[in-house]
Amino acid sequence: MARSKNTHPAILALKKLGFGKLLLLTLIGLAGAAMALVLALTGVTRTKNPQVALMLMPGESTALAARADMLFFEKSAKPPAEIKSLAMAALRQQAINPKALRLLGYHAEANGDKAQAARFIHLAERQSRRETGTQLWLIEEAAQANDTKKALSHFDIALRTKPDAQSILFPRLTIAIDDADVRSALLPYIRTQNAWAELFLIHAITNSKNLPVVADLMIESGGLPDKDANHEQQVALLGRLVDGGLFNDAKRLYLSMAGAKMQHLSSTAFAPSDFVAHFGPLGWQFMDDTEAGGGFSGGASSGGASSKAMEMSVFANAASTRPAVRKLLFLKPGSYNFAAKLSSIVQDQGGFLRWQMRCMRESGGSVIWSIDSAAKSVSSTIAVPGDCPVQFLDLIVSGGQGQAGLEATLTSISITPRF
Repeated sequence: MARSKNTHPAILALKKLGFGKLLLLTLIGLAGAAMALVLALTGVTRTKNPQVALMLMPGESTALAARADMLFFEKSAKPPAEIKSLAMAALRQQAINPKALRLLGYHAEANGDKAQAARFIHLAERQSRRETGTQLWLIEEAAQANDTKKALSHFDIALRTKPDAQSILFPRLTIAIDDADVRSALLPYIRTQNAWAELFLIHAITNSKNLPVVADLMIESGGLPDKDANHEQQVALLGRLVDGGLFNDAKRLYLSMAGAKMQHLSSTAFAPSDFVAHFGPLGWQFMDDTEAGGGFSGGASSGGASSKAMEMSVFANAASTRPAVRKLLFLKPGSYNFAAKLSSIVQDQGGFLRWQMRCMRESGGSVIWSIDSAAKSVSSTIAVPGDCPVQFLDLIVSGGQGQAGLEATLTSISITPRF
């Protein structure tokens, strides 16, 4: 039997509830939805754009503290009283608000009350170790007290809890390692490969204006425990040291590296480490150029030993004359025999190999010896003067005037003292 419209369960429920109550529930539902929307919006904007969040929720604690923070950094030289009132309002809304406490500390210090500032800052730290501004203040407090270890512990807390603090703290720490005490306090963090240690070394190697102290840090610490990461940073630093003409510091760092040999610094012999450029600019270096270059073949490779002796191949395109390879040397003053042997050479008219030695007295160096050859063997005498402690041996290749260019394979290059 069909049910009457007036007896439908939904209609009966409405009659039982009453239209007034239904309207009230509807309004409550809409208010709840609006509040959820406000909370969602303020969750996004209360730290990034606190003014907008405060228009939606005037008493929101996080937004109040964020607004006070913005005002402080806009007018840190003379902070307005509004900063204190905003921070106090934030604490009234939420007692556990480390940012608000920190801002009260900043405001007190700006007004000359260092003791009150310290009380607020230390209270903020007890509430949260993740408040970066608090850790920055504590770093400065420890530094002023010459407590380097404590300052580094606050660096560590800030960098572990807020990785984005690197943009603020890494430049400060890079400057601070000029101080031997700071480097000493930093050693444990490097040796244990703290979460931020490798990233800090990358920053220091890339940005430091005092690279010798970065070398000191790597040598004194023994480097990162991860051998691959440690080696990568060492080679990167070697590159910057050599490019900057800091040859003695490059030598110091090289001699601290696993597998380094003193005789390698005065030898032009092909070594297995050269095959994979293991020591970067302290081994044979091939120039990165599409018109001329080269590489090694034979010898030991990453896949294991090879019975074929190592050979160096070089090339130059037609009408190109430029450096293909170089070797940094630390030869003592004196007279030396130079010899180079090739297993093959193919060149068009005018193609040649030019050997030259530059004394690195100044940027770019000055040529103290050179010889051109297209023969399969060449020998000469080199005189290294007393004011020339560091040299580059360069191989310049020329493709000549034809179409084929030049290709050559060298089996040995030697520089030996004349007795």
